[in-house]
Amino acid sequence: MSFQRLTIYLEKHSSDFFSKIQGDIKNLADLNEVFLLEPNDLASVEAHLGSIILLWLDEETLDKQKYLLEKFPEIPYILLSTKDIDEAVLARTGHPTKLFLSETTYSPLLLQLMLDFADRFVSDMNRSFEFDRMKEKIAVLENVFEESLDIQIQVDPASKHIIGINKQALNILGYEREELIGKDFSVLVPPIDLTEDQEFEGSMIAGSALRTKSGFIIPTESSFRLFPANGKMAIWTTFRDITERKKAQEQVKTQKAFYEFILDNIDSDISVLDTAYRYEYTNPKLVSSKEIRNWLYQKTDFDFAMRMNYPPDFAEIRKKYIDIAIRENDIVEFEELIQDDHDDKKYVLRKYIPITENGTHKRRIISYGIDITDRKLAEERISYLAYYDALTGLSNRTLFVDHANQALKNPNSKQTLTAFYFFDIDNFKFINDTLGHAKGDMLLQMVGARLKRIMNEVDTVARFGGDEFAVLKLGLENKGKAAEFAQKVLDILSQPFHITGRDLYTTISMGISLAPTDGENAQELLKNADMAMYKAKDVGRNNFRFYTPELIERSEKRLYIENSLRKAIQNDELILFFQPQISTATGKVCGAEALIRWKHPERGWVPPGEFIPVAEDSGIIEKIGDWVLEEACRNKRKWNDMNLNGFNISINVSGKQLKRNNWAQRVEATINQFAIKSEEIELELTESSIMENPEKSIEAFRYLSNLGVKVSIDDFGTGYSSLSYLKKIDADNLKIDRSFVIDIETNEDDRAICSAIVNMAVSLGMEVIAEGVETEEQMKLLKSIGCHIIQGYFYSKPLPAEEFLSFVKKINT
Repeated sequence: MSFQRLTIYLEKHSSDFFSKIQGDIKNLADLNEVFLLEPNDLASVEAHLGSIILLWLDEETLDKQKYLLEKFPEIPYILLSTKDIDEAVLARTGHPTKLFLSETTYSPLLLQLMLDFADRFVSDMNRSFEFDRMKEKIAVLENVFEESLDIQIQVDPASKHIIGINKQALNILGYEREELIGKDFSVLVPPIDLTEDQEFEGSMIAGSALRTKSGFIIPTESSFRLFPANGKMAIWTTFRDITERKKAQEQVKTQKAFYEFILDNIDSDISVLDTAYRYEYTNPKLVSSKEIRNWLYQKTDFDFAMRMNYPPDFAEIRKKYIDIAIRENDIVEFEELIQDDHDDKKYVLRKYIPITENGTHKRRIISYGIDITDRKLAEERISYLAYYDALTGLSNRTLFVDHANQALKNPNSKQTLTAFYFFDIDNFKFINDTLGHAKGDMLLQMVGARLKRIMNEVDTVARFGGDEFAVLKLGLENKGKAAEFAQKVLDILSQPFHITGRDLYTTISMGISLAPTDGENAQELLKNADMAMYKAKDVGRNNFRFYTPELIERSEKRLYIENSLRKAIQNDELILFFQPQISTATGKVCGAEALIRWKHPERGWVPPGEFIPVAEDSGIIEKIGDWVLEEACRNKRKWNDMNLNGFNISINVSGKQLKRNNWAQRVEATINQFAIKSEEIELELTESSIMENPEKSIEAFRYLSNLGVKVSIDDFGTGYSSLSYLKKIDADNLKIDRSFVIDIETNEDDRAICSAIVNMAVSLGMEVIAEGVETEEQMKLLKSIGCHIIQGYFYSKPLPAEEFLSFVKKINT
């Protein structure tokens, strides 16, 4: 980071903290200058914008502040202290910005942030001063014509009609404004015999005169100038004594240069075209080369496209929108992609603004373009994440289901079979645990690459998450062809994968369902293929099975889990664990995610991935959700009573809960029951759960948000990713999915995605939580890109309440 605009004044101090700050300032950036001040001596500070002063908190602080506020109100300053500075101390000092650095909480990053704030403050002040100067100049120029002590008349060069006249002219000539506007200039001056080639610019016609309304002749010397006024060209005539002539010409010249300066330096491309679509003016933002700008005069977009090697449709698209603007006499706005032969892309939001000159009715088109490339690329990336798997580049579940439903609606699908293949990698968890997540991800990427090689253009291959993949195969003649393709997938994935110097052999278990016999829609067919896959696992893995009605056995297993889960709620078999969330700014526990665990009396610990889906499908999740909310609030109340506060409890919310009409009110009642603050509870939901019932979700979370309850979006970037709903819900936090975190040390795309999510969240006023952080390097990288909160095994696994309590005491006290 560079602070080259800053001049830093650092007050000397005898502490080691002073030496630390002095050294960090030199290491942080190339500053303009750094000056050391003697204690309590501000006389050497020079009055210029671009400074920041670092003062020590002492008995003279109020006097120093008074001196700075009176003499240098535009210069920010930071209070330094070797001790903590709390709100009460800041209030007593009257410190306006409350910027401070104390030795107990100091870090070079915090110093850098404050210098960055000062740098931005300097930049804002510069822009403010420049804007004020521009406004003053415009006000002067607007008054030049009307309030001038000279006679000023504007004449249309084509019709010789008077289009403007100032008060001084009306007073001297004795006319009302309405009597002259639109009249021929010869009313006031004898006709001027000019040839077509004669220029008005700067010409003097000696011995001319003006005639008043009463017929009195006023001898004058006059100047005639061709000049743009109010968006059109006009002859600006000035009648004055010879001694005043040059002064008026300088004023006109200054005004012209001022407007040209504005147009040439505005941060958008601006052009003026005539009704034949030929360029009359272009500013440097459109094209930086002055040579090309001069060449472009009286050229069209077709000429421009050929000169700049733009695609053939570049000019056609522009012409289409200009035609609309002229035909409808209204502003037309559209987005255009400008791509040259080097494949450099630029997105521009362009407006065509038709204008008509008064008097002549001559029409022109103002072309106004704003560069929106950064925004469009971010939108494209987020849109990509909504429909594609970030790890493998394959379609995700959303896109797969969309393609499948479209295929099933095709009338031709009735004459052939449409096959749904669903499989996962046998013993993938063992591979992950043995070789590590990084190599596990490499395996998933290689599986995706091999699947792509055997797909037709009409087929769809997708990764649903984890090691689950699905294939949609269209136009199969019979069941035998479906089996042949399944065997082809098994064969190609049974070949060894060469990963970091070793050969890894894998097998898969696959289930197949066929439309139209095995289901009517994509969800049903996927469900049946899933059941068939589990049948393939039951008979020994490394094979495939077609769906048959006999697969009801799996449903019976799910029924067993469902019944056991209902008893688990009654028999208090459910336990709430808490995984700490650590602030990157303080290194302390700032929150905890409440995670449900189930200890079955016979089976022992049941994985959440096994019983949560059953709870979702059966509706039990609503009761479980109520239990989790009450248990979390109960623990929070107990910890508050022990003076262990300062952190929130995050509770996962199911889409099924959001469908309940009184769910938000139940959350409010539970919080009130345990007498805890609303802001101590954070509700965590996935993007897909929002989309189950978006309108009701928005209504519920707005209600809770008004109470102060915080909202967090889990697994951001892996679901539907609707930014419009994200904005409407007004979420407080975004959680980066672990799939973007586990490979962040080596994968530049993952770093870019994480950075984009952080930047977007910050711009929306949200904090970012990264989950699944397992290494120190991952933690440091996430902290460096601005991630606010870290959650993962690097700090702690999910803990029972008592162990979590010990962890908090250890970290926060």
